[in-house]
Order: sequence, then C-alpha cells, then structure tokens
Amino acid sequence: MEILKLLIPALIILVIVVLGLGVGIFFGKKKKFPTTSISKNKEMAKRNITCASHDERHACGIKGGCCGGENH
Repeated sequence: MEILKLLIPALIILVIVVLGLGVGIFFGKKKKFPTTSISKNKEMAKRNITCASHDERHACGIKGGCCGGENH
C-alpha cells in the first residue's frame, strides 16, 4: 500500500510531463524536427564530422559518399 502512495503521484507527474512535451512539439512554432542524419546535418558538417559508413568507404578507397551525402 505504501508503494502506491509513491507510484501514483510519480505516474501522474510522468503523464503530465509527456503530455506537455507532446503539446510543445505539436503546437510549437518550429514544425521541423532537427536533422539526425550526419551527412545532412549542418552543425556536424561545420565540425567536419562524417558518418561511419563514409569513413569506412574512404578508408577502403571506395569513391562516393553515403547516406545521401556529398562525394568526398
């Protein structure tokens, strides 16, 4: 019974937080999710970070990019 006194408020808080995040994403001004593909992410390109597949292809001498990225 004591565990329910702790579990129920924790679940209520969790539901409120998840709903709040969902409302923020759904009704927020920025309707676009951030780019997660490394080859298309501008911030990763600024830091000269490439995806692992591209690094492997480059190390093996295979020409062409991957993941829709540019050819290096």
